[in-house]
This record gives sequence, structure tokens and C-alpha cells, in this order.
Amino acid sequence: MKVYSVPAEVPAPEIDWANFDYDKLVREHKERLKTYLQKVGFTGRNTGKVISFHVADGYAYYMMAEGRKSFLIHLPYGDAYQYPDVQFLPKKEILRRIKQEEEMRKIFSSRAR
Repeated sequence: MKVYSVPAEVPAPEIDWANFDYDKLVREHKERLKTYLQKVGFTGRNTGKVISFHVADGYAYYMMAEGRKSFLIHLPYGDAYQYPDVQFLPKKEILRRIKQEEEMRKIFSSRAR
């Protein structure tokens, strides 16, 4: 699957050391990017879903853009790691992994209560 950088119209958040709430900036950026993708025609039901891959001491994050053609957008959060083989994964496998991550979040978020 093709992988692209974040579009210039929706720049990635930068760390502001004076007013530090990086998690909030990342959440807001994901929403803005999803809205942008939908506005430019990627209206598939999986648009805006995020997949992560464990790399070194962190994660590589990608957002799905689904339409006539589907692709991933690399999200340069944290250390901005990239997963080396992501371009070789077929769409079906990407969607399977996204679903798996969503199920794991459901399981562990219910245990925290």
C-alpha cells in the first residue's frame, strides 16, 4: 500500500514546551486530518482509522485514507518512527490489523473501569 506524508494543508503538531499537552495536540491533528481527507473525497468507512506498528522503543503511526484508491499517511508523532515494510502490506492486512487494535482497546478500556 502506498504511504504518503502528512499534507501541507494539515501540518503535524509541534511540541510547545511552554504549553505542553502533546496528547491533546495529536488528538486534534488526527481529527483535522480525517476531516481534510473526507473533504477531498476519501469517504470510505475506514478513513481516519489509525494503525500503529511497534518500532524500537516506540511506535510508527499511519492513518488510512480510503476511497477509489486507498493509501496510508505517515503520522510523525513522538519520534516519528516509520515501519520499514508497511508499503508491502496489502489493504486487507492493514484493515485486519486496524480491527485487531480496536478490539484490544475495547478489551483493555473496559478493564480499567
